[in-house]
Amino acid sequence: MHFKKRSLLLLSVISLTACKPQETSIEEQATVASCHSNEPCIYDKQVKVWLSESIVTPETPFNINLSLPEGLKVINAKLEGVTMYMGYIPVFFKSTKGILQADTMVGVCSEKNMKWKLIIELEDQQAKTSQVTYYFIVKQS
Repeated sequence: MHFKKRSLLLLSVISLTACKPQETSIEEQATVASCHSNEPCIYDKQVKVWLSESIVTPETPFNINLSLPEGLKVINAKLEGVTMYMGYIPVFFKSTKGILQADTMVGVCSEKNMKWKLIIELEDQQAKTSQVTYYFIVKQS
């Protein structure tokens, strides 16, 4: 019985320490000025990102939608916590009815409202790369 209590305590400590506060740079804050969290956002070259749900909750599946102009392709995409760093979650897009769509989910953390960012690396036909960063909020119920 004593071993179970210690194991539970250790697991709780590890879970809470996995969520480390992370500072947001001024540059990152500036990239969200033209778009509101959880709302569709259009970037340069007509790249558009939007979520399937306006309210996202932890440990609940949701879709990320992406519309790209001809000649651009995704070479890498991942989710990272902004409010608290929790590692990263790889994002894989598949083509569905003319748009790219990724099924994903984020974990729960000690924060009531957790800010996340989606980082998408793109490549054009000349092998020139660019990056899009989309921010959204996950709310615990």
